[in-house]
Amino acid sequence: MINLNQHQKYTTKPILRLGFRPFFFASGVIAVISMLMWMIFYPALILVNNANPIDWHAHEMIFAYGSAVTIGFLLTASKNWTGVQTLYKNPLLALALLWLGGRFLPFVAHDFLIYQAVIDTSFLILSTLAIAWPIIKAKNWNNVSIVAKLVLLSAAHILFYLGLLGIVSQGVYLGIYLGFYLIISLLFMMSRRLLPFFIERGLGLSTELKNSKFLDLASLFLFLAFIVFEVFFQTIASTILAGLLFIVHSIRLVNWHHHGLWKKPLLWSIYLAYGLLTLGFGLHAASYFVSMMPNISTHSFAFGLALMTLSMMARVSLGHTGRNVFQPPKQINIMFILLTLAFTVRVLLVAIFPEYYTNLIFISQLLWILSFSGFVIIYTPMFFKARVDGQFG
Repeated sequence: MINLNQHQKYTTKPILRLGFRPFFFASGVIAVISMLMWMIFYPALILVNNANPIDWHAHEMIFAYGSAVTIGFLLTASKNWTGVQTLYKNPLLALALLWLGGRFLPFVAHDFLIYQAVIDTSFLILSTLAIAWPIIKAKNWNNVSIVAKLVLLSAAHILFYLGLLGIVSQGVYLGIYLGFYLIISLLFMMSRRLLPFFIERGLGLSTELKNSKFLDLASLFLFLAFIVFEVFFQTIASTILAGLLFIVHSIRLVNWHHHGLWKKPLLWSIYLAYGLLTLGFGLHAASYFVSMMPNISTHSFAFGLALMTLSMMARVSLGHTGRNVFQPPKQINIMFILLTLAFTVRVLLVAIFPEYYTNLIFISQLLWILSFSGFVIIYTPMFFKARVDGQFG
């Protein structure tokens, strides 16, 4: 049991009481703002502090949005796992300001890229230490693998900036794709733990959904091999591995399916998100045999990542503000549907009607913005107000 004195309870502003609050709020806001800016930068080919607009867009989706969601979730979850208080109050504020500095510096420090690199990469390094501390202190060795992936994610971010500074050849490319797949690997790890549990509890099932040790190991080692071959070698091996991963995760989806989940927005959204990640492997494998628009599989992964993190944020925010996760706001169904439509337009319709690429991209961007704007509108009051049950957090 974590005991905080009454003074701490009543003097700490709610937004700084637990990691999910500032970082989920920041994630929602940056998802909207960065997409609005992407709509401007890409057509005009505006450079952002040495980075071409495509690299900037990828960086912000991975190391701004993706990292903020990940750190917000893990600062919150590691407290539950270990019983050790994670960052709150001023240390949490300092970490959030580091993240914010990384968003602003590209536009105000054109001649000081090194300072941007130091501040932006410091966020993930310090976040990793903040998450590692309670895990190590509590000897919670089951979650050390998460810390290892955060260390690699920090290294990928450093590699991105070494490329941007001209120190490491292909550093930008390597940093972006390593970071992208590392966040997806974290999502697969958390989905394996949480998705069957959420479905069982959400539907009140009396039996456990089917899981397989073989599929768990296959998913882990195949994806590790996929990252290595896809990022560093780009040979037919990555195509074969993608096909195998599509089969492995498809079997998981079948094992975890229950018709009742489609009536629950916090269940169907995360289940569908897992499906979009799985489809990414299928599209990657199929692209070897069928001509497709560039990055179709990448954007299936990206929308899977976006929908899963949006669903996770929606659920975690309810539970950790003392609200009932089984009775979420009705409006969340709309934001999940909007993001699913954005995926349909950006991936499926672009693949079928490539001649309408520009118009379809614009429509998808608008749908994305509307979806995450909905999240910000619905959840911001929860982040800035105390828990409804009076507890600290």
